[in-house]
Amino acid sequence: MRRRSATPSLSRYWNRYVGHCAGSVARFRRITYALPAGPARTWLSEIAQRLDVELDAVRRLAIVGDSIESAWFRVREAPAKRIAQRLDAARTAFADAVSQAAEVAEQVALDPAHSDVRANLEVLSRQASQLALAPPPPDPEPEQPKRRLRLRREA
Repeated sequence: MRRRSATPSLSRYWNRYVGHCAGSVARFRRITYALPAGPARTWLSEIAQRLDVELDAVRRLAIVGDSIESAWFRVREAPAKRIAQRLDAARTAFADAVSQAAEVAEQVALDPAHSDVRANLEVLSRQASQLALAPPPPDPEPEQPKRRLRLRREA
């Protein structure tokens, strides 16, 4: 089992993304090890290994983002914002993977032979690939600049 904490050399802003994703992977592994030995546990273990690879991609993206703009609370540079959007999507995807693993574990606990377990594992397996490498969400439409009214001065 590979366990890494958030990357300490990153600024707070970027380290937070890595920390959230690393926490999700740790929760995913705890859920996996809570299952009895069997096909569901084996499958979730394989997915957890893929999550480790995706977590490494998250770390690499965060390092690039931090090199563009080191930040505490928010970023302003367009390339850094794009990376932040990608990492935000990855953070959500990692959390979704944990939710699905929990659902699988619940189904296994209630009825290990249930056919929904296999279907959920297949969905989770497909989604676990390329979490961090998914394309970023589209950029929002730019806001129109606000016009300021100029007051005329009369001479």
